[in-house]
Amino acid sequence: MTLPAILREVWRNVLSGTTRSVLLTSVLGAVCLVLLGADLLAVRSIESAAAAFREAGGSTMTIVASGRVDGARCEALGQVSGVRAAGALALPQEKLTASSLPGAPLPVGYATDGFLSVVHADVDRGGGVVLSEDAARTLGRLRGGVLETTGGPTRVAGVFPYPVDGRRSGLGYLAVLPGGDRAVFDECWVDVWPQDERLQTLLFSTLLPADESTDDPAVGQLNASLGARFDGHARFADRITRFGGVVAGVFALLLGIAAVRARRVELAAALHDRVRRSDLCSVSLLEATAWVLPPLVVCMATAMLVLGPSGDLLLAVVLGARVAIPAGLGALLGTVIGLSMTRERHLFLYAKDR
Repeated sequence: MTLPAILREVWRNVLSGTTRSVLLTSVLGAVCLVLLGADLLAVRSIESAAAAFREAGGSTMTIVASGRVDGARCEALGQVSGVRAAGALALPQEKLTASSLPGAPLPVGYATDGFLSVVHADVDRGGGVVLSEDAARTLGRLRGGVLETTGGPTRVAGVFPYPVDGRRSGLGYLAVLPGGDRAVFDECWVDVWPQDERLQTLLFSTLLPADESTDDPAVGQLNASLGARFDGHARFADRITRFGGVVAGVFALLLGIAAVRARRVELAAALHDRVRRSDLCSVSLLEATAWVLPPLVVCMATAMLVLGPSGDLLLAVVLGARVAIPAGLGALLGTVIGLSMTRERHLFLYAKDR
């Protein structure tokens, strides 16, 4: 058979419904979408857990050394690859007393600009004090408002969240002031993602020399309630849905064999009419391609629609391909196997069993 003749035969079989392409496409597409959907949900679950870990402060490391943290060195850590923000904090024994609540003065902290980024503060450019959300809620002051204190009015430049979710206590009711010309601080906070064990060494590089009476610096995690580390790579590698591609490939293989075996009388008759097996194989593979391609395109499009908007386009392509490619190859291999099992000499047996 010539190539035009092969293509005409494939076209007629697909249009007439001989290949059952609609049914096969629907079955293969449904199975692939279920497997892909399960994998996408598992990946989304890992991403959500990672986001929760970061937002709770699990990725933030701190070093506490009273009067020994160089603010400039701490801020400079923000330029290190993987560090999302870095800043210094000083906690002197100072209080800020609001006129409306004189019995509950706010502890005061002095911080660098980078510290406000570490705690995700919502700050405007007007300058002033930055309150924790609990303090702002208690005092009834929002960003841009004026807080009357016993020392005079002060502007509220912003607020920062510090919920009670396992993170270090004592800072949930705090007023933070810009460090100004202050050079020495008590703590350095660094938010790094992915987590890096080398960060501890970098934290110690922010310290100034100490005398013998100085306490040893303390390095810790801002919030250890969710674990010391979040190993997203291990969770991704160990997810049960990673076998979705294998399942899709095996199912498509069996489906390809079944599709050919359902037409064994027709195929055996073609062989009996002296149609070359190579030509018959070409026709069968092209017909299989007609019902294989649509589910694969849908799988890739689904993965991109789910993960693409969040910026994980490469991950979407990989996850979609992990299901689509094995399914496509399995269907084509099943077609070849099914055709190889078809014998001309069994034509009358096939017709009898039909």
